[in-house]
Amino acid sequence: MSQAQLSKLWSVITAFLLYYTLNSWIIAQGGNELFGAHLIVSGKVPAVMLAIPICSVIIIISSIVGGIYARRSSDGWQGRIPLFGFESINTKSRDGTTYQAAIIIIFSAIPLLSLVYFWVSFLKAPVMLNDGTKQLIRNVWDWSKLTTLNDPARICTDFNKDLPDPCVGNGTVLPGLEPTIFAILTAIAALAAIRHWYDVFYAAKVAPNV
Repeated sequence: MSQAQLSKLWSVITAFLLYYTLNSWIIAQGGNELFGAHLIVSGKVPAVMLAIPICSVIIIISSIVGGIYARRSSDGWQGRIPLFGFESINTKSRDGTTYQAAIIIIFSAIPLLSLVYFWVSFLKAPVMLNDGTKQLIRNVWDWSKLTTLNDPARICTDFNKDLPDPCVGNGTVLPGLEPTIFAILTAIAALAAIRHWYDVFYAAKVAPNV
């Protein structure tokens, strides 16, 4: 693929990533999806739980594409960031430099930092066994409660033991297994993003300017 094609591909991927990240955050705050696109489950905690693996995978893909673009460029760091929304700009001008810095922050750094919020919300949520006892387990990492792969537990947005269904705004969770998979994906996403930033900022110091 040419640099122009890589730039367009990166732009599409990261635009979707930012859109999904913002929507997940808005749902977690009790709001509604942007532009009415129902891409996310409605429960606050299930929304952030689902956002962790989805955003992680998209971050990995976008970082790989962005890294390829950066390694093929011998320009300064500004020119090693794919162009978003333009066929060409003077990346070395003051406006161009500011624009490119904003692009890498908005479309690469913010989604990765958002994973921190998603993880905090995920780990703080109450988890109830789905065996009719309505009992809470210690945390989502409790492998001992993974007795089946068919709906063993429910992660709750709120827990009110006085309700017939105390686990409000819930979704299925596999204790131990799912957080482990999510943690692996998040770690890979973080490493991929760091490698992308390395290719943009460090490699620009050693590559000849053209």
